[in-house]
Amino acid sequence: MSVETQNGGKDLQAYRLIVERVHQGENYYTAAGQELRDGGYATSSVFNWRLPTYAWLLAAFPQPEWGQALLALLALAALALAYAAERNEGGVGRAVLLMVLMLGAFLWCIDGDAFFSQELWAGVLITVSVGAFAMNQRAAGLTPAGFVGIAAGLAALFLRELAAPYILVAMVLACRERRWREVAAWCAGVAAFAIFFVWHAKQVQLHLTGSELAETEGWIQWGGPAFVIHACQMNVWLFNLPDWVALLFLFASLLGFAGRQGHTVLRAKATVIIYVLTFLIVGKSCNNYWGLLFVPLLPLGLVRLAEACKSFGLARIDLPRSVVVVRE
Repeated sequence: MSVETQNGGKDLQAYRLIVERVHQGENYYTAAGQELRDGGYATSSVFNWRLPTYAWLLAAFPQPEWGQALLALLALAALALAYAAERNEGGVGRAVLLMVLMLGAFLWCIDGDAFFSQELWAGVLITVSVGAFAMNQRAAGLTPAGFVGIAAGLAALFLRELAAPYILVAMVLACRERRWREVAAWCAGVAAFAIFFVWHAKQVQLHLTGSELAETEGWIQWGGPAFVIHACQMNVWLFNLPDWVALLFLFASLLGFAGRQGHTVLRAKATVIIYVLTFLIVGKSCNNYWGLLFVPLLPLGLVRLAEACKSFGLARIDLPRSVVVVRE
């Protein structure tokens, strides 16, 4: 089952129509306003209007599918960075396992019109950022890999404001490690985004007609664990499996994160925890695709399950060889 089948493809079809109109030279806000109203979407709040970045990006190509190819390349880069970082720390077997698990979160890149989802772009870019910082962690200063990490993180934010929790984690870690050049770069990027979002809000106000459809329910839904589990199912390997499998996947990943800490694990763990805690409260039942923002990071915890169990005195689990030895 694809995202399009599950959600009727309504949102993705609207995004495609908007991109096509922008490609033909139409103003984004004019195109988005009409498509949103024709689709029966609420338009009274600025948060019902997606940032124009995705439409500008995809409309710049001769065909939107060129943007899909770019997204696929970014996903491959994220996998390569994750493999390189994990191979240095846990060996080839664990690195391959990580890639296979992480691939399940990126197969959406080639799933029909799913590439129009801004959450998918943001999730891929967040993973690129985490991987780039893994390459930068041993450097005293800000290396080219560090600049890639910052650029990818900020690009995720400009595509979807829901990437803000990752930016917060990155800024806190930079301050904690006294990487002041990195802090300055993050602050400059966040300031630029704030200006961009204010401009976006003003453009939305200019394109309101006075007879907008109001939002009938807010995003504070207190969906609890059920919503978080459905968000975790945005990994293809879990998508059609029972909820309890996704729950085990999440629990095992969090347990793996609770073991020994490294720079990369800390960044990923903090990001995952913030999203999980947030989505216990925020998000409608139909917003499960928000899981695309953090689901790619869960395998970084899962492949460390053996280390966590060993450190807790529970067991020694050799994941690459699938051997489990329980301590007596």
